[in-house]
Amino acid sequence: MIIVSNQFDKLDEYIAEAALGSISWSQALGLMAPLVGAERMSLDLVFGNNQSVTSLGALGFDKATVDAYASYYHRIDPRLAFVQNTPGHGVIFNEDFQTSGPAEEQDEFWLWLKQSNAPRDAAILVMPCVGDARIMLAVHRDRKLECDANLIQFFSKFYDKLNAVNAMVRLDGHNRRHALGPALSLRNIDCFDFCVDETLLVTDVDDKTRYRLPLTGLARLDDEHRLTALHMDFSNAIAAVFQNPPPHHDVQITHKTAIANTILNISGVTGPEWAKLAAIEVTYLKHNSETEQIFMCSFGLTRRQAELLQIMRSVYSLDEAARIMSISRNTARVFLGQIYDRTGVRRKADLLRLADRFA
Repeated sequence: MIIVSNQFDKLDEYIAEAALGSISWSQALGLMAPLVGAERMSLDLVFGNNQSVTSLGALGFDKATVDAYASYYHRIDPRLAFVQNTPGHGVIFNEDFQTSGPAEEQDEFWLWLKQSNAPRDAAILVMPCVGDARIMLAVHRDRKLECDANLIQFFSKFYDKLNAVNAMVRLDGHNRRHALGPALSLRNIDCFDFCVDETLLVTDVDDKTRYRLPLTGLARLDDEHRLTALHMDFSNAIAAVFQNPPPHHDVQITHKTAIANTILNISGVTGPEWAKLAAIEVTYLKHNSETEQIFMCSFGLTRRQAELLQIMRSVYSLDEAARIMSISRNTARVFLGQIYDRTGVRRKADLLRLADRFA
């Protein structure tokens, strides 16, 4: 009789639960750490050329260390130079990254790392996510194991499962599983792209552009599909692309709000009949803000309209929604008509599907 045992049998479950937001990534890392003898672990979301790093979860690090790294020290971490060169595929870094070069900022990083009581021996798995986003999983150990085979196997399993769950999340837009507390689902990480001409007319409008752009806090679309209410940095970047002759250097903007962290990549392209266009790629991490606030931002609703839309996702009739809100049925009907006007949707089923995508 042959008994086959796999120490990573539960890994798929841990990753799926965290990726869908049922448990936090920090909780998942706590469950995974014994599988590879990790003293500490961290999971980070990287945007652009390392311009923005957001911690998704950490084990064994205090919050001050995590915050310091995400806000400043990621800019001078020499390991991120390697991450920057791997945007489209997974890669494992399992070597000593400290250099003997004269760079003062790198020296500052290694000194800070030592003072933060983090082991230097960190194996890092870098994985593509969506758009311009990559996920870094770091496994910190106080001493190297005699054989790294189980660590490589762990990384390989993690990579395959995260990719599979991420693909499922993108295809299944109607999954109504809700995150618990501060847990961040992979569904919170999204991307879209569009082009705009010199009159700020968006040439390829769809629901992604119309409803997701306001989440970034950078602009909105008016009824004629022109950008409006532009943030100053966004407006200046678009103007710079049109004013400078080709070849254009891409412009990157990092923007953080209470609802989302966003990075934009703006480049000049030539459209039909040699028209000049600015191609804009947007990748963002949506925070776990209250649903009504997201509806207000995405669809341009008032607080009470957003509240009605949120309630309608869980009750059967408009009468019941009106009772919960302590308003008359006629008032609820007025609110609902205004929601239809703001979203351009005419069927209740379509409206609820749209709401589920943003909730």
